[in-house]
Amino acid sequence: MSKGSKSVMLLTTVVLLVVLLVGCGGTDKLTVNQVNIVADLLPDGDLYVEELFTYTVSGEYDSISRFMDNFGDANIEFFEAYVPPVDRELGNFGYQSLERYPVTLRWRRGSYFIDVQAKDESRQVYYRYRLDKEAVKYDDRGELDWSLLKDNDKEHQNVSVTLRIRQPVQEPVIVYAYDRSGGAVTETSERVSRYENKLLPKGDHVRMKVFVPLEALPELETTSSSSLLSERLEQESALQRRFVERDRLLEAGVYVSRWLTYAAIAGVVFYALSIRRLAAWWDGRRITMEEIEHMNPSSLVYLFRKGKLRRENVLASVFALRRKGMLDISMEHLGTRFQQDDSAPKEGPQFRFAGNRSGLTKSERYLLSWLFRGTEFLKLDSISGPTKSERHQKSSMHIYKNRLKGLETGFNRWREIVEQENRQTIKYGVYRPRKIIFAVLALVHVTLLTYLYIADVISWGWIGVMILILGGGAALASIRWRQKKYIIAFLIVCFFMGAQIMYDPVVDTYLDFVLLSILMVGLMPGVVLDRRSEACRSTVKRYRRMLARGGRSEDREPIHLERMMEAALLLGVGRRFLTRIRKKQPDYVRSHASPLFDPASHVALDFAFQRSWKGLAGNSSSWSSSGGDGGDGDSGGGFFGDSSDSGSDGGDGGD
Repeated sequence: MSKGSKSVMLLTTVVLLVVLLVGCGGTDKLTVNQVNIVADLLPDGDLYVEELFTYTVSGEYDSISRFMDNFGDANIEFFEAYVPPVDRELGNFGYQSLERYPVTLRWRRGSYFIDVQAKDESRQVYYRYRLDKEAVKYDDRGELDWSLLKDNDKEHQNVSVTLRIRQPVQEPVIVYAYDRSGGAVTETSERVSRYENKLLPKGDHVRMKVFVPLEALPELETTSSSSLLSERLEQESALQRRFVERDRLLEAGVYVSRWLTYAAIAGVVFYALSIRRLAAWWDGRRITMEEIEHMNPSSLVYLFRKGKLRRENVLASVFALRRKGMLDISMEHLGTRFQQDDSAPKEGPQFRFAGNRSGLTKSERYLLSWLFRGTEFLKLDSISGPTKSERHQKSSMHIYKNRLKGLETGFNRWREIVEQENRQTIKYGVYRPRKIIFAVLALVHVTLLTYLYIADVISWGWIGVMILILGGGAALASIRWRQKKYIIAFLIVCFFMGAQIMYDPVVDTYLDFVLLSILMVGLMPGVVLDRRSEACRSTVKRYRRMLARGGRSEDREPIHLERMMEAALLLGVGRRFLTRIRKKQPDYVRSHASPLFDPASHVALDFAFQRSWKGLAGNSSSWSSSGGDGGDGDSGGGFFGDSSDSGSDGGDGGD
């Protein structure tokens, strides 16, 4: 599995864990069994509210929170909490003989916290507060737009809201009530209206839109309005019809999401059981391990990584020279700066060229002029980054940043030459169906979420924001289709956008569709090879797995072991091969093996090519092949070792 695919799988797992763990709390639990609210609309437009909450406490609580959307600028004149009296009804509690609870406003959370000591019991709390100028008075009517029980983090059972008009009125009050859980206005008279809901789920709230006669607000100043009462009633009636149609439209969304989920499952199966991969495996059986062992090291690593070469892959040209008998390796003490730093390696391999340059390939000649600098020796000190102690010296860091730029330039040129040398035999290209698939996938998610938001009667303002965010993300993912990270980031945003919908069946099916979309994207290849190269690469992967297990028992000749060690280093399983070969051939490793069989050489090479450059500007991009996200042959863990899998490949995928 490639580095990109592993990242996708890890990210998907993290998202799932977050979703699961968010709902997992401790043993303490607070249940709201009943909510009774009585609100009086006063002549000056204020709203005086009394609430009686009945809680069941499981565990131990020191305080109970009541969210009131008060972040320091709310129109709440006061907020108080009491022990409710037993001899009076809500709405007539008054002020006599009431025991008051201490209340603290935490404005950063918009909530009041009431000091209530409760443990495994049922407890009632009486709240009362006054909202300043909650109503508005126009030329032809008064309006009250009141949202209550907002942003609740738990379900509320048996909710009832009674709205009373203090002033006598001659005309009826017109009331609209909106929620997403089946509540309804059960009573409407000239001065009293009542709303009831058996279960207001977590995240839902009640919005009451009330039109009252002008005589209900005699002390409130008139505000000019651009709309007439008849127009406002028509708007509210249209909104009410949307709520009536909500369940039917969301059920249609469930149906569509389910079929899209089936399509995503088909895509996952298609890419997981890739026809291209199966054909490559079948054709690759005709290619022997000996052919792979005798491949030019540059061609070997170029094929395995599908052209996406990395900094340590320059060793391929070094090993190619060694196989031609033109290069010797010896273990040497590294430079003074390594000896003076506790975290740096002390010994490492030194490469010495001894041969005629005329018979070399272009990439090998360039390597000699680039890394050997026209001399006989390649010393790790000349290509290593700063040691830990040097990182604290600004003057040293300037030198190494300049060195990094030179190495980047040289590496890019070497990579271009290797690509030219292998262009006729190893043919690869970007998996172009991704361009269409990513665009269509993004468009489907934007369209479906827009429909679901409209069906859920979410405000047009929020729908516009959602379209703006997702539309931009979809456009970016479509334009940058060569890289999976953009479409994955887009799908993660879709995941959290979909979770906001207040309808569990559609949320469940849509989130399944999102997660399967992420999985399908993760399995989709970034780079594909022609059939012959794909078959050869399949054999290379088998060869890599064999090396990770310590090679074949029959290949114990020194020349075979040396070549396997070189291949293991290039294919990212050097550490595992070395560990197993030291157990199988301890005498050879101790007495006859080259410095490549010394663990210290692996540590030194890893430091020179990887660890010493971490954190320096430009390190993550220029000092490696540019391009898409497919084709990684190893999955990290140092250039010689090694991903956690036992030699699995990277960058594979579907047809």
